[in-house]
Amino acid sequence: MKTRICAAVLAGAMLTAPTAGAVYESRMPAWLDPNAGAVTTPTAPQPAGQPPYIQQTAPTTWMPSTGQLSGTPGMVTTNTGEVYPTYWLGMSTEEATQYLMQQVPMFASAEMLPYEQVEVLVRAQNCTVLANRATLKSIKAVDIDRAIADLQNAIQNMEQAVSSMQDLASNVALSLSTVNPMINNGQATLVIGSATTVLLQSNIAQMQAQITQMREQVKELKKTDYEPYERQFEQIENQLVMAAQSAYIGLMTLQQNYLMTARKVDFAEVKLREMETRFALGQVSQLNVDEVRRAHRQASSALKTLEQTLYNTKGDLSVLLGRDPSRNYMLGTLPAVTPDMIMRMHLESDLADAMEQSYDIYKAEKAVQNAQDLDKKEKGRKDKIRAAEYTLEGIEATFAQNFRKLFRTIAEKNRLLSVAQEDFGERAQAAEAAKLRYEKGMISRNAYLEADVTKSEAETGVLLAQTELYSAYMQYQWACQGVLNITGGI
Repeated sequence: MKTRICAAVLAGAMLTAPTAGAVYESRMPAWLDPNAGAVTTPTAPQPAGQPPYIQQTAPTTWMPSTGQLSGTPGMVTTNTGEVYPTYWLGMSTEEATQYLMQQVPMFASAEMLPYEQVEVLVRAQNCTVLANRATLKSIKAVDIDRAIADLQNAIQNMEQAVSSMQDLASNVALSLSTVNPMINNGQATLVIGSATTVLLQSNIAQMQAQITQMREQVKELKKTDYEPYERQFEQIENQLVMAAQSAYIGLMTLQQNYLMTARKVDFAEVKLREMETRFALGQVSQLNVDEVRRAHRQASSALKTLEQTLYNTKGDLSVLLGRDPSRNYMLGTLPAVTPDMIMRMHLESDLADAMEQSYDIYKAEKAVQNAQDLDKKEKGRKDKIRAAEYTLEGIEATFAQNFRKLFRTIAEKNRLLSVAQEDFGERAQAAEAAKLRYEKGMISRNAYLEADVTKSEAETGVLLAQTELYSAYMQYQWACQGVLNITGGI
């Protein structure tokens, strides 16, 4: 997406970045601070010679409560003396992610795909984009027969792209079935996953409408006017870029969900070992053990489903990028949405620019012009003109309403980010208190681990809220370039 700086200040009320409260300001990791740069999970440690955009391993620090260095597996000891590993105790989400990337083949063997490369690859390699450019060249060459053939080929390629996007939407929807909305970050995961699915479905609907229009254009090809084709193909290309960016953001959500589920599987194993030990000591019933075992089994199954969904979805993204579906990716980071970026948004001037660039409005204006160009003696000419004018008015009103909805959505996502950061601060404080109580022998190691997992869920909630904010901002920037669904909202 082309970088675009919107004008003036926010109409009505200025949006500002959430400010960390005094209670947890010192505990907020730098990588969760929007003023510090990236807003998503850091990348895996890379060997020397890798490109400079790849982040390096976080500094190693000693963690007294676990007797280990950060970024290494922790150990849990039961009251019977049994020792077994848990990979997440005392780790931040950043450290846990880095460890996971080193241990899980799906991540360790993946190539880095920076977010900034998505648009570049779609414009350079996507088959539909290349087909449309070739079609436009053939139209301008006035080889009508060849142009018709190329246009039909472009239609076929678009249909294949639609099929890939439908598969992608299905995979994202499937992953959401593993999310429990009652957990700390479950609702946030459902919201962004559902928004991603809606956005993909919107792009599918628009592309299907474009296919219908292109079929009609085959019949009218002899009345060649280059500008409508240029505007239409530019719209399709931008939609494909936006779809790929949305898929990338959706994958980041899946990846965070995978990370959190992996941590829950580990914790469920801890609880299961504890219950088995307590059962052997006669403290709990077999029913209690079976309940915990079932929870562990369900979490493990959910993790397997997410792993398969990640593989499939990365393949779908590869198709949008014009690459072999078998390629495996590790995602980079999303740009931060800073207070400056929000302050430069201005509703009315941005909306005016967006309406000038909208292909849907341009197409409706052309319909009015064509109606006005009809022979004045033709029956029904005035009615056709008025019908075209009503259509134009409706499209302009819908475009403006959906644009305003996107504008307001950014304010709401920014507010939710502030709420998530406050929640993380409270959970971090509670985890710190649990750590001190554990060190004094006041609570069990498992109770401390549970507090640590709760903190990590809140930390993941901040990441999801940041991703939602960037997703909304990305959609707004595309809307400023006229790429906006007029059949529904965000």
